[in-house]
Amino acid sequence: MKQPVDNLLSRLRLWVLRGGEILILLISIVAPCGVVYMFGFPQTPVTLRYLEAGYQSLLILMWLAMTFRILLGDTSSDNNTRLNKRNRSILFGAYVVLTLIAIFNLALRYHWLAHDAFLNTVSAPWAVIATLLIVSFLELARAVSGLLTRRVNPSSILAGSFLLIILVGSGLLMLPNCTYRGISYVDSLFTATSAVCVTGLSSVSVADTFTTTGQTVILILIQIGGLGIMTITSFFSLFFMGQISLKSQLQLGDLFSSDKMGGLGRTLVKIIAVTLSVEALGAVLLYGVVDGLPGFETSGRTLFFSIFHSVSAFCNAGFSTLPGNLYDPAVRHLWEVPMIISWLVIFGGIGFPIFSNILSVVGRKLKNLLRFLRRRPLVRYPHQLSLNSYIVLRTTVILILGSWVYMLAAEWNHSLAEFSFVEKLSQGFLAAVTPRTAGFNGVDMNRMLPATLILTMVLMWIGGAPQSTAGGIKVTTFYLMFRNVVATLRGTSTIHVHKREIPANSVRRAFAVVGASLGILVVGVMLLVLLEPGVEVSKLAFEAVAALGTAGLSLGITPELGTGAKLVLIVMMFAGRVGIIGVLMALVRPQPSQPYSYPHDDILIN
Repeated sequence: MKQPVDNLLSRLRLWVLRGGEILILLISIVAPCGVVYMFGFPQTPVTLRYLEAGYQSLLILMWLAMTFRILLGDTSSDNNTRLNKRNRSILFGAYVVLTLIAIFNLALRYHWLAHDAFLNTVSAPWAVIATLLIVSFLELARAVSGLLTRRVNPSSILAGSFLLIILVGSGLLMLPNCTYRGISYVDSLFTATSAVCVTGLSSVSVADTFTTTGQTVILILIQIGGLGIMTITSFFSLFFMGQISLKSQLQLGDLFSSDKMGGLGRTLVKIIAVTLSVEALGAVLLYGVVDGLPGFETSGRTLFFSIFHSVSAFCNAGFSTLPGNLYDPAVRHLWEVPMIISWLVIFGGIGFPIFSNILSVVGRKLKNLLRFLRRRPLVRYPHQLSLNSYIVLRTTVILILGSWVYMLAAEWNHSLAEFSFVEKLSQGFLAAVTPRTAGFNGVDMNRMLPATLILTMVLMWIGGAPQSTAGGIKVTTFYLMFRNVVATLRGTSTIHVHKREIPANSVRRAFAVVGASLGILVVGVMLLVLLEPGVEVSKLAFEAVAALGTAGLSLGITPELGTGAKLVLIVMMFAGRVGIIGVLMALVRPQPSQPYSYPHDDILIN
């Protein structure tokens, strides 16, 4: 008799736990939707009161559901004891905060306690909403982390995550409070794609179309697109919930091109920390430059300008809240602004692995300096710079310095003619850096020489470094292509760089990226010419290269394009951000390797 009762109680416990998990998940979805409704639609005092009461009710329901989960036990399991402890600690900490806020709200609602400053603060609507959003975000991260345990192609996960964020962002930009006079869905989709793919092309004026709320949505989309949605999700799944298996780490290692599974967690933390630190430093520098100048009299406007442009620059997005981008009269003759923006673009464009490698080298140099001052023997570190860092830094320096010298020599009396000597140096540097998929323009693009526009297109096509916020075919691909041509001309069968031999597979992948990029570019330009017969082919080609390279530079024709042309550019921006090979791998089913090989035969190549 005891066993049937125990079975019944076990089933009842399981039903209650599953019901609680469903309730928690629903509340975690409804809570952010309520915030979207609150800020996205005009509100009256009555609707605000209803929303505040609704959030208080959701808070109590979430607290009750989490209480049942803690009392009855969690249905999730993990074989890793350390991760289980972290999981329980984070959940219990969130539950404690949730319990305090819920109890104080109940105490004030039913007059169990008298009002005072502390109770009024912790029971304020903003505190209730913030607490509920934090708990909801943790629960959603916990639920989404299960996606990485499924047998899905990592390229499909990456492409699907970007597509999902684009669709959500396009819906948010359609909200009434995000625009001054409304916006068509095609323009909203175009802007969301450009923001998530950190391109910078815009079919409408960001300053004249989007309100501060809309610009904030664009800023969030840029940050998510720059970091990568999988980076953010994996970070919270791994460090807040502690739920990530060996298989999940292998998939994430494929996404981040990492072969050290044990250090994947530290890599994710460093990516988040370095990104936010550099963006914060850039915002502080920009704030100090423009504070108090005409157009920046209010601290709120100045702070938002600084944060927006710092994030946009580091993420290589190229979006600006000024009507004329960096050519706007408010900042046109401030030589410090282009210089700060340029260095943020460079740091974002070299990629985190190279940035981390540089920091480690600097750290070792400082340690040796301290050892020298303390009269201790120095430590020799062989191969401090990785091969990737060597290629990226060398190619980046050559491209930037060469382009800077050309910009100054060719554009000194053309697009740079209106600037002073120092401003010409700064604007010329920006013009050399920004084609690395940043999209900022500090000069009138239509005043540039045709040869300069061709060079800009080439730089946009090359792009920045792998595993960075930049797009293009990447400087490593361009470098391998160049070295392979040199090796072929010299008659050598292998490519040696920095006392290392490059595998043939890397060379084949580089040429595959180049071939696919040129193929997509040709098809895109042909479609644009067919859809926009009244626009110059050169301008359409410039637009197509900017979209595929996620550069964002334009000759001013983007708002004039029709719906079909905008859709073509949307597809090209998506392919450029996710990665041309990544998109093709997501669409093509991989074939198993054959256990045999065919006889070799040569073909004629002139």
